[in-house]
Amino acid sequence: LTRGLYAHQIIITLDLKCLSFPTGRCGSYEFQCSNGQCINMDWRCDGTKDCTDDSDEQNCPLPECTSQEFKCLTSGECIPLGFVCDGEEDCTDGSDEQRACGGRTCSADQFTCREGQCIPREYRCDHVKDCVDNSDENNCNYPPCTEKTCANGACYSNSQRCNGLQDCRDGSDEFNCTSQHCPLHQFECANGFCVPMPFVCDHWDDCGDNSDEQDCAYSTCRGSDFTCSSGRCIPQDWVCDKSNDCGDFSDERGCDSDSRDCYPGEWGCPGSTMCIPLNKVCDDKPDCPGGTDETNSTAGQTCGLDRCSTLSCEFLCHPSPQGGTCYCPDGFIVANDSRSCTDYNDCQIWGICDQLCEDRPGTHHCSCTDGYVLEQGHACKANVSGTEDLKYRYFFFLQIHVLHRQGWRGQAV
Repeated sequence: LTRGLYAHQIIITLDLKCLSFPTGRCGSYEFQCSNGQCINMDWRCDGTKDCTDDSDEQNCPLPECTSQEFKCLTSGECIPLGFVCDGEEDCTDGSDEQRACGGRTCSADQFTCREGQCIPREYRCDHVKDCVDNSDENNCNYPPCTEKTCANGACYSNSQRCNGLQDCRDGSDEFNCTSQHCPLHQFECANGFCVPMPFVCDHWDDCGDNSDEQDCAYSTCRGSDFTCSSGRCIPQDWVCDKSNDCGDFSDERGCDSDSRDCYPGEWGCPGSTMCIPLNKVCDDKPDCPGGTDETNSTAGQTCGLDRCSTLSCEFLCHPSPQGGTCYCPDGFIVANDSRSCTDYNDCQIWGICDQLCEDRPGTHHCSCTDGYVLEQGHACKANVSGTEDLKYRYFFFLQIHVLHRQGWRGQAV
């Protein structure tokens, strides 16, 4: 199970690759892992560990980006050019927003590329092309190396060889080391585990010892996102979807009230099938079983609007014991995302029309069958001056009305 981070969205994918363990040599279209295991050659350096010893993802070259992509400075990942200077950091190091965007100039500790890109000043003349126009490596006076030389020509010391840290920016100081360290572009946890760099500071404890979440400067969530109690940002439509997306269940709290089973303008009592008018919620008078529509200090439920800022209701927010609940105008109900409004089929409301009902956006239209006239917008009255058949039909619908007024909720034939 692998998880990829792209443009601030978590994507869950399942990779089902069948591995083989041959007794002899691998085929011509196979890659032989260090432990002798054979895998498809195309799986070599594809970002997924297919060898049980992870040797298929070691000593891999940096990915090449197309002319329509931007290469992030630290991780080397490729993102669409349209993501550059869009106000959001899509690269894990934020390098897509460190350019001269919107007239902004580079800071004093940065080098300004000829085309306007901003890079760390120490990247100037380090044998690595960071500017897309290569201006950071122009007119350089490279000194000769006295100890070790990286594959890209940069220098490093003997003590930095195979120390588990990537001192060469191409990672060549950690190539062919006897001790096991994390592959390039992966983070080494304090417990020795390796996790992808995008997993660092994403509000998830991927290492198991929380070392990937230490000393993080978390950014605030966008207005269209939901802010978890931990500070992690998730899309609004993940709220109240019965999935623990926040990791601490904060996106699923206060979701017991399923107003989608109620008529428009009603609120579902938590733990009950009963619905009450929304204006009776938090009115200091218990209407739901157990008083779940009011403040209950014992249960930790306090009427208020604290949750409204994170819900970002499409219409309006009403106080509730869960800290606020979204509601919609007449004829609409709250959708599955707990914030937006969707049209409700008014014709599902019992007795809204005597005979025929046509649902319309935010409203409905009643009509009658032949021989009946519409009164008061919803009632059908038979023209009894006609045949005995019409008199019988009038009597039949009259009986249905009596049953309905007495609380019968069956289906009219």
